[in-house]
Amino acid sequence: MTGRHRSLPIVALAVLTIGSCVTRRAPVSIDSQLALAATALREGRLDEASELIVAARRRDPWHIDAARWSALMADLLWRDDDAIREQSAAIRLARKASETLARKASETSARKASEQAIVTELRGQLGDLLFQAGRWGESSSPLLAGALGEVASRRRAFAIIASALPFVRRFSGPLVTEQPLLSGQSPEFICGTSGLLRPFAIDTGTSMTTVASSFAEELGVRSKQAAGVAVDGAGRSLPIEVGLLSTFRIGNVDIGAVPVLVVSDRALHMRDLHGGPEHVPRGVLGLDLIAAARLTLDPERGSVVLELPQGLPIVDSVQCVRVEGRCLVPVVIEGKRLWFVLDTGASHSSLTTLGLDKLPDGKSRAVASFRRVRTVGGGLVAVREVRDLVIRCSNARFLRVTLPVVDRGRSDLFPVHGVLGVDLLSRCRVTLDRGRARLTALR
Repeated sequence: MTGRHRSLPIVALAVLTIGSCVTRRAPVSIDSQLALAATALREGRLDEASELIVAARRRDPWHIDAARWSALMADLLWRDDDAIREQSAAIRLARKASETLARKASETSARKASEQAIVTELRGQLGDLLFQAGRWGESSSPLLAGALGEVASRRRAFAIIASALPFVRRFSGPLVTEQPLLSGQSPEFICGTSGLLRPFAIDTGTSMTTVASSFAEELGVRSKQAAGVAVDGAGRSLPIEVGLLSTFRIGNVDIGAVPVLVVSDRALHMRDLHGGPEHVPRGVLGLDLIAAARLTLDPERGSVVLELPQGLPIVDSVQCVRVEGRCLVPVVIEGKRLWFVLDTGASHSSLTTLGLDKLPDGKSRAVASFRRVRTVGGGLVAVREVRDLVIRCSNARFLRVTLPVVDRGRSDLFPVHGVLGVDLLSRCRVTLDRGRARLTALR
């Protein structure tokens, strides 16, 4: 009896073991894992997408697409050096795969050409990342290598400018400079360039520092190259040139030579919040320079402070996402986390149609209205708005907010649910540092 009782658990264990072998699911492939990450990104689930990509990269360090996605995620999170390192790894892996394929006589010439095209595009993307990070001397060669197809004119133009810039971007001068903001609805302050002192608007919704064509002539912008088209804050395409500004200063901080986008005078339009007399900024300071420093907009002091980046504590700041030259921050509206463009160049905060769909009963709550919403690039008309919303972002809370419904262009990579404009940003202190933002409501 005793021996029989002792054998029962062993039999049961064997049955359970066999059953678990039968029912255990096959592990998800890395390609499927990356597809899940892409879906999570399109839906704004940033943490989930990051975990999936990190896991895929660890599972197979030789997987080209895992390295590419890892570079993309680092770029989204403003980690320039990590993005460049992972993109370089993807190029090495793709080259190795291409060389292996080239040695196989059985492979078709079309397949070999396709593999080589992948290497070429990866190199072009590396050039984009290097230029964005201010590592101009390293960017010229990969930009030229990737100057094919729709991006050919842009990359070729940027490569030419990169060869005339310093090897790397460097700030010199005091650790901190505070400059007074000029009166007006948009944050604007005086910068020094080519022996001149001129006002520049701060536009966190613009990827690069940009000047109007007549202003470029006045400032002595040289080596201008046609660079295709760019998308403005309203999602519209406009032709651009890229040129070289020999000197640029913010207060006592010398940034040296910088690249600038040049657009037509009519492309830079900004009106006040009430649709009054037109104010046209002739130059705007974009994310390329803003992201290289810690920037604080302080409406209470009426000033802008630039200093060396230090990072912001996680406990009282939020992670920004950099998507197609725009800075997105997470906001919470009625328990829903949405992603809004932090845009100091927009007169009014707004919802996109995608953001409207995310709100509980959003469509039924949108009422008819007529409101002009201004942005760098011109004005748009909103014919619907949602009223009496409570918006929270970082440490700031905005009550009884009315958001017009305005589409400002879509991204296939990451959702844009709305825009935080000057109407709300002027009611708080805003600090940007190394891809994190802190908004603190004014007393």
